[in-house]
Amino acid sequence: MVSNIINNYYFPESLCSYSLLGNGNINDTYKIEFKDRSDKYVLQKVNASVFNDPFSIADTHSLLLSNIDKIERSESYSLANLIPNIYGKNLTIDGSGDFWRLTSFIEDSYAISSVTNGWQALEAGRAYGWFLKYCSDFDSSNFKEAIKDFHKLSFRIEQFKNAINNNIAGRKESVEDIISFYLSREEQLMQIEILAKSGDIPIRVVHNDTKIDNLLFIHKKAVAVIDLDTVGPGLVFYDYGDALRTGANSTKEDERDLDKVDFNIEYFYEFTNGYLSNTAHILTKYELEYLHISPILMTYIMGIRFLTDYLNGDVYYRIESEDHNLVRTKVQKRLIESIESKQSMLKQIIKSLIQ
Repeated sequence: MVSNIINNYYFPESLCSYSLLGNGNINDTYKIEFKDRSDKYVLQKVNASVFNDPFSIADTHSLLLSNIDKIERSESYSLANLIPNIYGKNLTIDGSGDFWRLTSFIEDSYAISSVTNGWQALEAGRAYGWFLKYCSDFDSSNFKEAIKDFHKLSFRIEQFKNAINNNIAGRKESVEDIISFYLSREEQLMQIEILAKSGDIPIRVVHNDTKIDNLLFIHKKAVAVIDLDTVGPGLVFYDYGDALRTGANSTKEDERDLDKVDFNIEYFYEFTNGYLSNTAHILTKYELEYLHISPILMTYIMGIRFLTDYLNGDVYYRIESEDHNLVRTKVQKRLIESIESKQSMLKQIIKSLIQ
């Protein structure tokens, strides 16, 4: 199949080899090498069951690249080039109706699965901050949502309340305390969405999936922002908050020993330092004012998504045990508690870095 797809880009006799690349859970990805050229490429099958409009995400990628010539050499960040096929199309459709794309490969680069050192958090902050600054020239209305309402709090709360009311799996009574915990924070967190609706917080072009493994590094320097499928309109809090939800969590997302769950202030400081070095001058008053709540917002969204799935009988997330989603939501709950206990420190750090 891979060879057949490559025929749409180069002569088949030039194909040297291909191998699986990375450990992504959504798209099938291959590293492609050719006998007659030193450049390497990445071939990826787009998961149309997750991204139901593959043409839209290809258009988003192309739109992002339209601004690439404005990158200053001193910044030394990049986005993968999207390679059109011999028909001039950014996507190739195979005989089964699957969608494929070919992009450039960044030589000598590597990805990190989790933050384990302060320099990694700092570099991640710089890179994702650069991405927000880079996208600030775009009109967000020209971009489509890759997954509708992906981070929209009101939508996730509606799903959560429906799961509580329907109680499909009969589990509600056993988790009443956790349900109450999340519901008690709804009003405060919804203020962000209310400000966005009023226009006080701008809708920007954001990445929407800012885990550390969506960056590429060379030596100890982040050099590229990858996995652009989720890029689209959203709030700065989505990117800043989710990077910290995942990067500053002291343990894994399904840790059973909740005493290990803690929000790492060092990683928060380093990421924020890097992020604000590229964004402080473009963020608005309200964005800066609510920035410290971002990690709680994104942790809250993931927490209620896990709990919603648990109440619905585990129909969305892949589970390894009957209580897997319950364990996940408990970790998010404990992480929120840790972040809340350090709010004064978060505010002070942010304030010190924008002065």
